Order: sequence, then structure tokens, then C-alpha cells
Amino acid sequence: LAAIFVREGGELLTGLPVTGLVREGDGPDARVAGVVRMSPEGPLEVRARRGVVLAAGGFERDAGRRAARGVPGDAAWSMAPDGTNTGEAVDAAVALGAATPLLDEAWFCPGLAQPDGHASFTLGFRSGLMVDRTGRRYANECLPYDRFGREMAKAPERVPSWYLFDDREGGQLPAIAMPQGDPAEHLAAGTWVRADTLDALAAAIDVPAEVLAETVERFNKAAEAGHDDDFGRGRDAYDTFFAGGSGPNPALTALDRPPFFAARFVLSDLGTTGGLVTDAAARV
Repeated sequence: LAAIFVREGGELLTGLPVTGLVREGDGPDARVAGVVRMSPEGPLEVRARRGVVLAAGGFERDAGRRAARGVPGDAAWSMAPDGTNTGEAVDAAVALGAATPLLDEAWFCPGLAQPDGHASFTLGFRSGLMVDRTGRRYANECLPYDRFGREMAKAPERVPSWYLFDDREGGQLPAIAMPQGDPAEHLAAGTWVRADTLDALAAAIDVPAEVLAETVERFNKAAEAGHDDDFGRGRDAYDTFFAGGSGPNPALTALDRPPFFAARFVLSDLGTTGGLVTDAAARV
């Protein structure tokens, strides 16, 4: 799209954040006729002959706006790059009276906690199981990422969660994380822990050892039987798309090959979903 725009004579201006919208007229004849942008010389207006298209993302990287609107998660855990998507465009439209829906919503997803405080978008869990701070499972780990993210958001004890896996993939996370990061760096930072026994693993992640043992035992029995009576993991075709297990249910693989690992997971998002109400012609 950018290449077509430039080919047709358009000019791209970068490093010039929009700080407001220019309004012309009053009453039903009022229109947005441009934007105010910040430049090294100060605020400057850019006028539009026909209209202004706002394509600025949400406010997922602004902690204050998230908190004020009740969006779960944390700005540092969002997939938007640092310094982007901080909500100025939405606020500029609201200042002119624009209506907004869904400002407390986001495209949630499980996020693999990184040593630097960020998180990585993760999906496609092949084996292992997710537990909350009580040591219990709370959802089908193979759910589509947005649905699993919503399950995480339902209770405070689920953030952070711990994903338990064993050594069947040589200490690598049995999932698709972008990026995963270096396991050795994770272990050094404490975002992953490693232990030879489940009791030691429970102590390392500060969950009740008896509860964790019961959770793993129940999960392993489900893998042996081929059906997850608690959350139905493996019933849906999506559940088995990434799975590689060789048992009666390819989405269920017993956790039984020490050493054991636990990876810290937080509630991430691909962006906030709230924005401006428009009509069928995309007019605010």
C-alpha cells in the first residue's frame, strides 16, 4: 500500500506525530479538514481537500489510557512496538465529539514472559499444560489464542500463569512463540525454571506441591485415556492442528519425562479493539 501511494505521487512524512484534528464549519456542515502534527519547528497543520483517514492503531502501548479504560493486561506485554499506538488519534477524534465503543477490549493472547519485561505472542501448544497460581488448569491450552487470552483475563490468579512441559523436545518450549528467546537466558532470569521433580518445580514457581501433583496426575490420566473431561482438549480440529502426540489423542501428551520446566506466561494482546463508531461509508 505504501509503494502504491508513493507511485501515485503521495508523500510519506515520518517522525511527525499527529496531536489533533482540524475542524471547519459548525453544526451539520462541520467537517474534519486536516490534522495538526508536531514537528521540530512546532505544531503544523496539514490540510485535506476531501477528508482524513485515521489508521493509527489503538492505545495498547499507553499504560495510563489502558488503566483509565479498564483494559486488562499491561502495556509492556502488548505486541505493538515500543513507542507506538498510544491513542492520540482516538483522543483527537473524541475531542471533536466522536462516539467510541469497546474501549475496554483487546485482542488478547497468552504471552511468553521475556527476561526484559516484554512478552511474546504464543500459540500452537503441542504438549504440556497451563496452571494458575493455585497449581490448577483453567482452560483448554489448545484454544485459539484470543479465546485462551480471554480465559486468562477472567481471574487475577491466572496472571501470571505457568506452562509446564518436560524434556521431550530437549528443553525447548513445545509451542510457537515469536520470539521464544534463549532457554538459557530464560532460566537465568527466572522467566523459566527447571527441576528434576514436580515437587521441586512447584517450590520454584510457588504453587502448592500437592495441588500441582494432582493436576499433573489427572492430566496424564487424560492423555492415557485420550479424552480431557475437564476442558475437552483435542475434541476440536483446531486443537489437533499443531499437535504431534502419538497417543490416542494427539493433543494430549503425558508430562512424564524429567527434567521438568515451567515457563511464565502473562496476559498479552495484539492491540486494543476500541475505536471510533463509523457508518457504512467509514465516516465517523
